[in-house]
Amino acid sequence: MKNAFCVLLITITLCLISCNRRISKDAMFAKADSLYREALLNTDSIPAIRGLFYYQRAFDELPGNDSASLGRKVRLLTEMGDLLATQLLYHEAIVRYQSAYNYAAILQDTTNMIKSYQVIGDMYNKLQDLGEAVHYYDLAEQLAIQSKQEKPRISIALRLARAFMESGRLNLVAELLPPSPYEVDADDEDLFNYVMWHIYSFTNHENKDSANYFMQKMLESPEIYYRNYAVDQQLVSAIMNGDSKNAYGLLKQKAGLSDEISGKSHKEAIESVNSMYQALNLEHQNADLQFKNQQIKLYIALFVMVLVVVLAISSILIYRFRSERLRLEIAIRESSIYQHLLTTEKAMNTDEQAEVVALLNQIYPDFIPRLMKFGVFKEQDMKVCLLLKMGFKPSRIASLVSRSDSAIANTRARLYKKVLGKEGKAEDWDKIIHDI
Repeated sequence: MKNAFCVLLITITLCLISCNRRISKDAMFAKADSLYREALLNTDSIPAIRGLFYYQRAFDELPGNDSASLGRKVRLLTEMGDLLATQLLYHEAIVRYQSAYNYAAILQDTTNMIKSYQVIGDMYNKLQDLGEAVHYYDLAEQLAIQSKQEKPRISIALRLARAFMESGRLNLVAELLPPSPYEVDADDEDLFNYVMWHIYSFTNHENKDSANYFMQKMLESPEIYYRNYAVDQQLVSAIMNGDSKNAYGLLKQKAGLSDEISGKSHKEAIESVNSMYQALNLEHQNADLQFKNQQIKLYIALFVMVLVVVLAISSILIYRFRSERLRLEIAIRESSIYQHLLTTEKAMNTDEQAEVVALLNQIYPDFIPRLMKFGVFKEQDMKVCLLLKMGFKPSRIASLVSRSDSAIANTRARLYKKVLGKEGKAEDWDKIIHDI
């Protein structure tokens, strides 16, 4: 009991320490989040360095390197990098983004790892260090390909295309354009239009061969919108050069492409509706599955609860039954007839047997009637059973009924066979007498 109390005390102490640490950690998170909100409010004010100060204080408040702290650190470092970039402090911003990447790498958060390298590439691009910009864009693209994140990959590819275009490596640009303009993220539409609408004009003025190569790539594209763009460019060139015959042919080609685009738009609309229907259907299936899972969990919880209650009640009943049986056995052993039979050297006489019967009828009222239902009528058999119920050992019973130990053993085994109809040991009959 003392050991159990010590274990309970130690457990409670450890729980209190754990709760205290958790409360302390939650308080630090709350303070860091409060400073973060204060920094957001001051980001648009002048000077911006005040916002940076609050970001840094929030960063310093974060405890340890657990996942919750690391996630907040990545967010804070990104905000600091963005704020420094608005102040044209690109080198300082790069340091923050690199730290954000390092923490994201510990978390294996590829999304923020890609974003950090992409923004570092943007910073080097603004610093006109195209070599470093291409290096970090390339690292970000490899991460996007490895993690199968297509939209970030396209966004990075467009940045690479712009860097190659501005560094004069025009032969690499067309290969980086996405298969379809619909795959371009809304945030990158301006960048996509910049690459699309300026590359041809640039190459056409600087290098006719590169311009023709680019146009040929557009005309061979499986994506109709690129082919339509190429025909538009050729049509403008034909009209400006007064080539009416070529312009007429290009107009017919454009009309065919327009019909194809209309048909494709109709097909895409149907596919969009089907996709929406499938998404809703999948959402409903997921909702049904979640509901069923919740029901299963509820049923399991109810089953466990009922099982615990049943086990508790059973334990209480068994305890009470055993306690009551022990009390009755003690009452028999403390009786005067039991003490007398335990020490006497004579066989049990009729008066003593009557006293035993009276005691057992008082303590176990159903015992003798049940023996008679079993067919135990012989006086010798009855004496053996009465003395067994009193708790005497077979050797003592043999002395009290003036029989040998083997005779008493045979009587018990015979009674077992008579009652149950099968062979058994003398000890098996003792268990039956004990349980009656």
